[in-house]
Amino acid sequence: MDFLDFSGTDWPRLTWTDLLIFSLLLWGGYWLLTLVRKRLAEGVLFGRYQIPLTQAVTTFLLLYEPITILLLTLVFVFINPPLHGLLLLLLTIAGFGRIRDYLSGRILLATSLIVPGKQMATGDAAGMIARLGRIGVYLQTGDRLRFVNYSHLLVNGYSLSTGEEVGGYYQLLISPAGAENPQQSLRHLTDRFMSTPYLERSFVPEVRLIGPDQTRVSARVSVREERHLRELLELLEEWGYPATVARS
Repeated sequence: MDFLDFSGTDWPRLTWTDLLIFSLLLWGGYWLLTLVRKRLAEGVLFGRYQIPLTQAVTTFLLLYEPITILLLTLVFVFINPPLHGLLLLLLTIAGFGRIRDYLSGRILLATSLIVPGKQMATGDAAGMIARLGRIGVYLQTGDRLRFVNYSHLLVNGYSLSTGEEVGGYYQLLISPAGAENPQQSLRHLTDRFMSTPYLERSFVPEVRLIGPDQTRVSARVSVREERHLRELLELLEEWGYPATVARS
């Protein structure tokens, strides 16, 4: 196909070897960041900075993935611009709906508002967010899972409920019994939650000070099993942080 040969132009001269090298470097960086995020979620390494650092790495990964795909696509096109450009155009047209869902998901998930365990309502669908996919969310509605794509959420809108939590997610109200100041209580609880065996490691506990005098602590956690809630409350009592369940 000589008419598709662009070798005589001033386009960047890239090869399949370049594509392989770029792929190894970019995807190697992606998996390294994924391991870092997993390590941050499973252990205590940076104390009070643990949660914001974990959230920062998670947000960066949301942006890193589409940037990686874009860069690899550009390298692929410049190997043979006419032929590969045409192939890319055809693939884009064929998969436009899925591409739109994927990019919409990057936009929505970067806000950190859509997380498993929250109640969502959109159009004629409502339920608890059970899982986040790359092109949509899975809502738990009774004994069924319902899939809603991200572009539907952007176009039709959605609402999130902070009311009654279901499943393994609980909102705890904690009243530190010790003499330490509120900021110390917040740091100590954050560190202890990171090493608590009863909590689901895929969900980073959300811990903050509440009340007029900012002396009480609100913590949103996800337990591995329902029976672990009682054991978690007993453990908090032993630590000097008596807690009650605000929503369950």
